[in-house]
Amino acid sequence: MKMEEKIKTQKGFIQIPLLIAIIVSVVVTAGTGYGAFEYHKTSKTIGESEQLAKEEKYDGAIEKLELAQNRWITKDLGLKRNKINEKIEENKRNLEDKSKFTQAFEEFDEANWQKAIDLFSEIPENSFYYKDTQLKIEEAKRKIVEEELGETKIAKKEAEEKAQQEAIKRSQAEEKTKEEAAKRAEEEAKRAKEELERRIAEQKLSEKEAEEKRMNADNDGDGLTYRRELELGTSDLNSDSDGDGIVDSKDTHPAGGGRNIPQTFAWSYGGYNWTWTISIQEDWYDYYKAKPRSSLESIEYITSDDPFIKKISKRISEGAKSDVGEVWLAVSFVQNLPYVDDVFTGYDEYPKYPIETFFEKNGDCEDTSYLAASIIDAMGYGSVLILLPGHMAVGVYMDCDTPGTYYKLDGRCYYYIETTSKDWAGGEIPDRYRNTRATLIKIPSGKVADIYPQYIKPCYVSPDFSGYYYDGSNYYSDSRCNNLVYCLTYKGYYTKPNEANLYWDSSCNQIVVKGCVKATSYPGYFTNGVDYYSDSRCIQKERICRPSPIYSGEYWDGNYRYWDSACTQKVVSWCTKSTYHPGYFFSSLDYEYYYDYQCTQKADL
Repeated sequence: MKMEEKIKTQKGFIQIPLLIAIIVSVVVTAGTGYGAFEYHKTSKTIGESEQLAKEEKYDGAIEKLELAQNRWITKDLGLKRNKINEKIEENKRNLEDKSKFTQAFEEFDEANWQKAIDLFSEIPENSFYYKDTQLKIEEAKRKIVEEELGETKIAKKEAEEKAQQEAIKRSQAEEKTKEEAAKRAEEEAKRAKEELERRIAEQKLSEKEAEEKRMNADNDGDGLTYRRELELGTSDLNSDSDGDGIVDSKDTHPAGGGRNIPQTFAWSYGGYNWTWTISIQEDWYDYYKAKPRSSLESIEYITSDDPFIKKISKRISEGAKSDVGEVWLAVSFVQNLPYVDDVFTGYDEYPKYPIETFFEKNGDCEDTSYLAASIIDAMGYGSVLILLPGHMAVGVYMDCDTPGTYYKLDGRCYYYIETTSKDWAGGEIPDRYRNTRATLIKIPSGKVADIYPQYIKPCYVSPDFSGYYYDGSNYYSDSRCNNLVYCLTYKGYYTKPNEANLYWDSSCNQIVVKGCVKATSYPGYFTNGVDYYSDSRCIQKERICRPSPIYSGEYWDGNYRYWDSACTQKVVSWCTKSTYHPGYFFSSLDYEYYYDYQCTQKADL
């Protein structure tokens, strides 16, 4: 059913008789002739607009009313112009409500119930269409409920049918499962019987052979048979019976009993005194001492996985401080071991394992390098061995902008560490190797590469002189340490880095004299606390006019008092400013008032 057929109701519009009466009154006033013609024409237009409004042709009604509104009889004479305007606005609202109603009705015909409800709900209560919208909203809600009830019944029926089919399938599957289970149980019973009979037969034949095999077995993989483990008193289920970290077959005391030898180390570094006592199991020393020696240039001497090396690296990491990093503490520990060349040990280029160097507390360059690299690698830091002609050192991975000498390998920078002496800082290399190509052995991969060293000039922010930089010996004004500075700002003064003197000026020429300070009240002058001077040594006395610290309203140049701030009007002791007559002076000699500050020109008050 179309929307136009649903709505047949009279519209609220300005009645023609009322408007005619208004127009007649105007016509009478205006006279006959053209006024009568306009009256009939306007009356007709208003009547047409009302008819269009009744037919719900609001846009046409608006057009007619606007035509009538623009007639001279309304426009110029003001004939109920406001009433016509109100009717125009009313038709516009009805036109908007009709548009919404029509759109909602279309959604209703398309069975879009919820959308139709939303559109119907937008029509206000004072609308001509409001009553019809409420009826359509209720109808749409009933449609929604009916559809939901219908879908529920269908779904319920389908669910019941599906449940019935699934019940049949489950029953069939359960029956089949029972049959298969019975069959499997029968087969398993048969196999179990056959297996039991086989085991009984084999047991009788292999008991002696099994015992012999058990005695010759190495269950813990330590290289010792069970028979040998029984002889030594060790366990065949633990490759390290005494728990010292050495497999039983390599241990000189596999069942325990070896000495635990304490080693004490004492050295100074970073402004601290370090003293450590660490015990080492002598079996470890014997184990590494007995190992065969191969090439000097081998990472087999890097034992970062060794339990004792891990123990040392942990001890160093725990002992490090905020201003002493763990890597550099480890390096200083190794550097403080005495250097002993192979010639003193009785061997020709005899490399030591790190445990040997630790136990013996000495070594040559390769020995200390292996020990340092093992500890650093155990800490988790990247490192390399650096092989130079007749020498070995260690490279530690650091940021590539760190000052010092480094070697770049695989995009990483490894800084040179000299392990044979405590006098070498990180990144500092002996001059004879500064331009020498080195062979690097990467830890732990063993990758080998020949690389020339690179160098970044040290340049640090000075902790003592704000805004300056330090290269270890000199001070600079720029962050690349190129512009050397000889006179530095220091706590309000200036100083030369290598002197203990302080200066007033930035060229370090005016030396600071004790008791002579810069005047805070008079910039550019100096004072000893009493007088003011023009020079930085408080020698050349300066006359400065300043407010008197004792007499209010007077000024003082260090010797005399004055009335003015330029210290030109000297104060006479018996002449004072008058408090009762501002601008005058009073003499304590004759108790008279004067014009001038020296009480010479008497005033007539």
